[in-house]
Amino acid sequence: MKKIFIVSLLISSLIFSVFSQSAANGNVDQSFLNDFVHRTWTTADGLPGMTITALMQDKKGYIYIGTYDGLVRFDGIEFANFSRNLDSKYDFVAVRSIFQDSKENIWVGHNDEGVSRIAPSGEIIRFSTENGLPHNSVRAICEDYDGNIWLGTASGLCYLTSESQVIIPDGLKELGQETIQVSKLYCDTAGRIWISTANANELFVYSNKKVELFTGITKIKNPSVNEVTQDKSGAFWFGVAPHYSVRIKDTEETVFDIGHDHTEGTVVNSIIQDKAGDYWFASDSGITVLHNGMYTYYDKRNGIPDDYINEIFEDREGNIWVAYNRGGIEKMSHGKFRTISMPIAINAICEDKIRNVTWLGADDGLYCYKDNKFIENKITDKCKGSRIRHVGMTYDNELLISAYSDLSQIRILPNDEIKVWTTKDGLAGLKNRVAIKTMNGDYYFGTTQGLSILNHEDSKIINITRESGFENEFIMALYEDEAGQVWVGTDGGGIYILKDKEIVKHYKTEDGLAGNVIFKISKIGDGLWITTGTGISKFIEERNTFFNFNSRNGLGTDSIFQIICDYTHTIWMTSNKGVLSVNLSEIEDVLDSKKDKISVKFYGNSDGLITGGITSTSVSTQDSLGRIWFTLIDGFAIYDPVKSGKNQIAPKIEIQEYSIDNTKSVYHGEKIILQPSAKRLSIKFTGLSFISSDQMRFRYKLNGFEQDYSDWSNLRNVSYTNLKPGTYEFTVISQNSDEIESEPTEPIIIIKKPYIWQQIWFWPLIILIAIAVSALMVLHKIRKMRRYQIELEQKVEERTHDLKLEKEKSESLLLNILPKEVAKELTEHPNQTIAKKFPNITVLFTDIVGFTKMSDGMSAEAVVTMLNKMVSLFDERAKREGIEKIKTIGDAYMAATGFTDEIDHDGAHRMVKFAQGLMEDVRSFNETSPVKVQIRLGINTGNLVAGVIGKSKFIYDIWGDTVNVASRMESTGEAMKIHVTETTHAQTKDIFKYSEGVELEVKGKGKMKTYFL
Repeated sequence: MKKIFIVSLLISSLIFSVFSQSAANGNVDQSFLNDFVHRTWTTADGLPGMTITALMQDKKGYIYIGTYDGLVRFDGIEFANFSRNLDSKYDFVAVRSIFQDSKENIWVGHNDEGVSRIAPSGEIIRFSTENGLPHNSVRAICEDYDGNIWLGTASGLCYLTSESQVIIPDGLKELGQETIQVSKLYCDTAGRIWISTANANELFVYSNKKVELFTGITKIKNPSVNEVTQDKSGAFWFGVAPHYSVRIKDTEETVFDIGHDHTEGTVVNSIIQDKAGDYWFASDSGITVLHNGMYTYYDKRNGIPDDYINEIFEDREGNIWVAYNRGGIEKMSHGKFRTISMPIAINAICEDKIRNVTWLGADDGLYCYKDNKFIENKITDKCKGSRIRHVGMTYDNELLISAYSDLSQIRILPNDEIKVWTTKDGLAGLKNRVAIKTMNGDYYFGTTQGLSILNHEDSKIINITRESGFENEFIMALYEDEAGQVWVGTDGGGIYILKDKEIVKHYKTEDGLAGNVIFKISKIGDGLWITTGTGISKFIEERNTFFNFNSRNGLGTDSIFQIICDYTHTIWMTSNKGVLSVNLSEIEDVLDSKKDKISVKFYGNSDGLITGGITSTSVSTQDSLGRIWFTLIDGFAIYDPVKSGKNQIAPKIEIQEYSIDNTKSVYHGEKIILQPSAKRLSIKFTGLSFISSDQMRFRYKLNGFEQDYSDWSNLRNVSYTNLKPGTYEFTVISQNSDEIESEPTEPIIIIKKPYIWQQIWFWPLIILIAIAVSALMVLHKIRKMRRYQIELEQKVEERTHDLKLEKEKSESLLLNILPKEVAKELTEHPNQTIAKKFPNITVLFTDIVGFTKMSDGMSAEAVVTMLNKMVSLFDERAKREGIEKIKTIGDAYMAATGFTDEIDHDGAHRMVKFAQGLMEDVRSFNETSPVKVQIRLGINTGNLVAGVIGKSKFIYDIWGDTVNVASRMESTGEAMKIHVTETTHAQTKDIFKYSEGVELEVKGKGKMKTYFL
């Protein structure tokens, strides 16, 4: 194991030695900066000042910024400023240094106010000269392995113990440095404290409980050291004025000149080694980066806002942060794209493996790009000033250049021989849009006035135009498939397929194509894809149909210019909305009906794609290394899957504050208590990821109120109103721009207190009190109530007896008027209409023969007495035999029986028997009556309707043809005989004997067969 370690050290030393020498030779690579996306913040963005004195990322992930106008906390979106000018809780204004210790306290060194310790709970304690500090200007802070906090001031050095005791370290007095002016402090991996002063020969180290002078830098005379740090190998790096960095590893000492040639500088303020192993040096003349044996300079000449850099550091995601002395802060993130800006639109890009260059067709000529530089040659000279529309390599390494100029179509052979075709040679048009060479050696040139085909055998050109069958002559795209067919995309006429130079097929939107304006035709996997102005079409060869993608199934736009698939199976698209991508598996899921939509990602400035857009006719490409080169209207961009992997670091979520009915509180992990009167709770949170911070998304859930997490959104604040009393748990999940999700936050406990009447015990207590009060009231009145009760009972008994009598009278009266069931229903439902249809009712009519003539000779009293006596006999008989009397009309008497829903019953038998009894009653009546009477009786059986008519003087009556016929039987009958219809006869013939049937003419019925009993 020890041998492996020694060998590793030797290899590392050898590599670094080569690296150092190479860098020292002055090799410069300014293209290194193209890999970064730059974002600067100033006072216009919310910073309280432009001078940044310190930068730090805390363990939660916040960026803390020191300014002369206060301490600033940054989450990538919002600046939170802390100073006494904004909140009296903070006892400081100017910030000179920032440090977070192992207990997560944040120490803030001030310009002239000592140092403040901000605990995680929010508690603030300030230390100053009153507590024993040597000076109130605290320039540097660090922590040793014992947990002591070291403070470097403008006039002395000390440390604070865990008990907050101020200790002046030993050794300073012997060195004559009691009033040492400290610029930087650093605790190395051995636990030693390094003390920089920026003065010549005044670099100190605290070791073995004593401050000593460090004299290990020998290659620079009188070194003025302002910065000390260690790299990943443990080597020490010293920033030495004016523009040097010294690396010391064991006994090996290497000096690097990191000065910028436009100004040498006077101080090196910060040194870091990033995750990639590159070294960054910040000075008062800009930034120098040492990488892969090359120098890169970043200063005012290439866009830096201020050459004076106070500090530089790398955050946990690999972003480089720069603190400017007068220019705010800057973040440099590794972009997914390297964008090369140009003052002209790039129309086509093509990799040339023969010449090991990349060709770029532009509106002002052809550009040649190699090793991050543009070079000129006879080919670029030939195309200068021409509008190059397309550049492509053939299978046999010929370079085809299509132009909108007098050059029209150019072919460059591998030996650089140049051939030009124009309309003079037979081309259909001077403006040549695209060109390909087919596998059989023919050339296809797409012009704005038709397709030109150059035969490889005789070099003759034939043209296919509108006269030859093209609806649209503007050729936009050409593609040769595996069958040797050439697909021709037009600007509005769809796609034509040529076989042996003849049109064999034509596809348009009517055939399922997404659009008729064809931008590109590409082969991806086993399918042919067509990009159009209204979506993408995949050609399904076995069905001769197309499957289309557009905004309806998740594409995000309808106009797609080109698609390219990289080796990670990601589909890249250019569109009128810029560059977007989607995983190929998602597209396949939609094609297989496993999903309804795809989910695309758009790219912009925060990804390094800094451009004004892409033209619909431009041609991007994928090179042999798998990199994708995108054409832009203002240059081009390169995407390298190797360098542009996902940001796999999940964002950290912080709950920042909450407000209850507009009263804000900073959240420190406590339970949130809502008083019963609280109406609205708002919770503010953030996600700490500084790569495309604005593209972060969040989901949240209030357990106990919501079943599921919310949908993804960019909102960082959520409100709840009128929560019911109870305990809730609030959690948040975040997702960075590469869709890497965080774990849910630790639940925030929220307790909504109830009003007193909402508590469980309240209402039982109220009920008990009410019962007790009621009991007392009852006991108080019970004696009085007893006396009253006796009196009341007597009155009730009397009244009840009276009511009972009245009720019996009423019921008796109703029963005399109505059938029992009808009387009951009318009593229970007095306002209800009582009506019913019965299927088999037997109706009887009877009247006195010659009553009118008879009554003329009698007094009224005699007539009524006679009728009353005889009707009373009839009523008594009806009551005895269960016959319902319906009514009397003058001398006529009407009765019925069979008021049931059943058809089969003995109603007809009882009615005939009743009729016989009526005749006996008449004979009995005649025995004592001075006036002798005879009656006629008619009976009929059938269905009818019965009901109650009226509200006050109501009557129970029956209606229907059955009633009418019964009346006719009575009127056509004979005195003292019972006349029945055939229906009644049929139901009673087994019991009674009847005469032979007699046919009578009955009014309203015609001839009827009737019988006499």
